[in-house]
Amino acid sequence: MQISLDKLPSLSSLVHDYCFDYDKVQEFFNGDFRDPATYVSQLERVQAREIPRERLAAILSDQNQSYGCGPLTLQNIESLVQERACAVVTGQQVGLFSGPLYTIYKALTAIKLAESLSKRHGIRVVPIFWMAGEDHDFAEVNHIDLLDQANQVQRISYEHDSSSGRVPVGGLRFSSEIETCIEQLDAMTPPSEFKAEILSLMSGAYRPGRSFTEAFSQWLTCLCSTYGLVLIDPDHPDLKAMGHDVFLTEISQGSPSSRCVMQTSSRLVEGGYKPQVPQQEERLNLFLAEHERLAIHLQDEVFAIKGTQRRLTKDEMVDLLHKSPHAFSPNVLLRPLWQDSILPTIAYVGGPGEIAYFAQLKGVYDHFEIPMPVIYPRKGFTFLEKSVDRSLEQFSLSVQDVWSGLSAVRDAMAAAEIPETLSRALESLDSHVDSSIANIGLEAASLDGSLAQSVDATHRKIKHQLSLLEERILKAAKRRQEVVGRKLQTLENKLYPKRHLQERVLSATPFLMKYGLTWLEDLYQAMDVTHFDHQFFRISEGERRES
Repeated sequence: MQISLDKLPSLSSLVHDYCFDYDKVQEFFNGDFRDPATYVSQLERVQAREIPRERLAAILSDQNQSYGCGPLTLQNIESLVQERACAVVTGQQVGLFSGPLYTIYKALTAIKLAESLSKRHGIRVVPIFWMAGEDHDFAEVNHIDLLDQANQVQRISYEHDSSSGRVPVGGLRFSSEIETCIEQLDAMTPPSEFKAEILSLMSGAYRPGRSFTEAFSQWLTCLCSTYGLVLIDPDHPDLKAMGHDVFLTEISQGSPSSRCVMQTSSRLVEGGYKPQVPQQEERLNLFLAEHERLAIHLQDEVFAIKGTQRRLTKDEMVDLLHKSPHAFSPNVLLRPLWQDSILPTIAYVGGPGEIAYFAQLKGVYDHFEIPMPVIYPRKGFTFLEKSVDRSLEQFSLSVQDVWSGLSAVRDAMAAAEIPETLSRALESLDSHVDSSIANIGLEAASLDGSLAQSVDATHRKIKHQLSLLEERILKAAKRRQEVVGRKLQTLENKLYPKRHLQERVLSATPFLMKYGLTWLEDLYQAMDVTHFDHQFFRISEGERRES
């Protein structure tokens, strides 16, 4: 079961047109991802390039063996040299416990697309996952969100005592606090058949002394090694040296990437689109990363290192690059150029935000004479458990209704808790009691004047009992409303947590604990890269396991 991407909440106009009206945005990309001919052209361009494949393969082999990779991964790495294989690349920051669900979806999309292209074109295509450990936004990677045993969205965060926000997060090493995070994960999630296994595997990857990149790489390898996924840690001196020419062009030509991006961004604005990444003039899309990542500004042909008094001439910057390429780190706009300069990339699997910022890069790729990859939208999923299906059926709702917000549904259900017929009946009874007692009082008083007090006392008792009945009915309605409200809130938490798609908030880890590693295989088998819709994912085996 699937739903068209244009039915998803918060889809930008640029991403919408890329997916559904490509002609409108074709000038910003290097081919329509839906057109098989696009991949043929890209294959020819990529295979015509000369990259140091032996050197690359040696680095990848060392890295992936250190992560505990399987034999298929090593075969894929060897094929980069022996068969001049090409690559489908994706990537993500090295988040705690693999981060949100879409990290896993990205990896599986790359694997599945590589498999599909291999069969279609008769050439080995290798899935590669680029671990973005050089980013310095610690708040982006230090946590996961999950549903606790009460189905409330909770956050587990790893706190680090680094005083600077400019240190690359991939190299930060875990203290004993990481064990507390795993204990919190254990406490927040319900018992299950597979929980102990997953916690054990995770504890083996995320442990004191490990860096974010080391832990992330071992965990992702544990999940994906049977599929031949190749991981790459770009924070390697030889990989930086392989990107030397990209960095040199950026320095020696005074950030041509910035000029190209600004020109393209202007055309995007003219077309009615909002650029994803704001760009500053006179700023290199490189950081100096000798310890912290420090921005580099170009002022009157002098390179000023932000946050310091350091000033370097162009010759001094070039000399530093020749001696220490590892001292430089590209930002979000130059990183794809460096990545595709050292990898034989046919396609890049990206989410909506990445599609939008790649739209700013076509001119940069052209200037640096590097083939821009085909940008393939990662597969998106909404995971529907049996309890979710039951709730949707109970309230006659669709997933889209939940995405649209349930406040109106709550109001309607609250209003309907006390049926109008019951309210009218109570009002009628109250009115009839008053009129009937009044008539009885008159008749009784004519018979015996002393009966008036008895009639009044009886009236008060009846009115009191009616009042108690109304209170009990109101309390029952409130109880029903609270139950319904909790069920609707649970539904939102499961399908639209924090008013975002499930895949952007929730972690994969609780699903792995609940359904085991076969959940990942079921997801992989369900993934369909021959169409481009958002998929609703149900698994019969998972439903049997669900408590």
